[in-house]
Amino acid sequence: MSVTSFGAPMEPEDQQQQKVNGAAQPSESPQDLLDPNDPRLISEELNVNPEADAYAQPAPPPDGDYRAKLKLVRPKDAQGQEVDYLPKLWGKAPGQAVFVTGLEASIIDPSGRYDGLKAFDFNVSTFIGRDNATKVGTILNKLRRPDGKPWTDKNTRGNAKFWMDLLVKALAGEPECGITTAWEWSCADCSKDAKARGVAYPKSLLGMHRFPAEADPKKRAAGQLYSPEVKCQLVASHGYSRGRITIAKFLSLEELKKG
Repeated sequence: MSVTSFGAPMEPEDQQQQKVNGAAQPSESPQDLLDPNDPRLISEELNVNPEADAYAQPAPPPDGDYRAKLKLVRPKDAQGQEVDYLPKLWGKAPGQAVFVTGLEASIIDPSGRYDGLKAFDFNVSTFIGRDNATKVGTILNKLRRPDGKPWTDKNTRGNAKFWMDLLVKALAGEPECGITTAWEWSCADCSKDAKARGVAYPKSLLGMHRFPAEADPKKRAAGQLYSPEVKCQLVASHGYSRGRITIAKFLSLEELKKG
């Protein structure tokens, strides 16, 4: 099991929910059937670009600081029902009893280039790590209530449930804060193999500058100097897979403004 920048255990990639950053998805609600001769279907469509790739994923934003909107991502319990958070046992024996939930950070970019791209953390927990820090406490410390007051201070005390309930309440309003992003890549097939054999997971790439240089001259000209597509170096048959945006750090809006 790998370790995040906050010091808490992180589930391997094959156990994380898979999301498509910024891709427009069709509505899941039922649609009315149309007559195949409906004018909207047979009129010439002038806005279609046949050379554009509808399956292409947007380029991930460069590692850096961004304003973002936070949202709770509810995990599922053993019965497949969504809940605000789950109880788990983490760490070396006898382990810590913790609560765990998920979080989505949607980038706010006035230029529009990276607006709406998302980073996820599915292991936001009450795990007490280095310096007695917890992810839940760190995030709450960077957020502000609607009235501008902090959600916590140095005198805030409570058990794991208290802290997690406070985070759920804070995220209900989809608050904004700053995040520092970092590209991360690991081979999902290698992770599955390691899990099956009960051995340590292979190291992942963390940080845009550790990724291969972008070979496409058009993308380089557009400012994308590194490629998010990485080939597995351990097992050639695993081929290429794409890195993802991760949250390396949370910032208050005041810290973000100071740069």
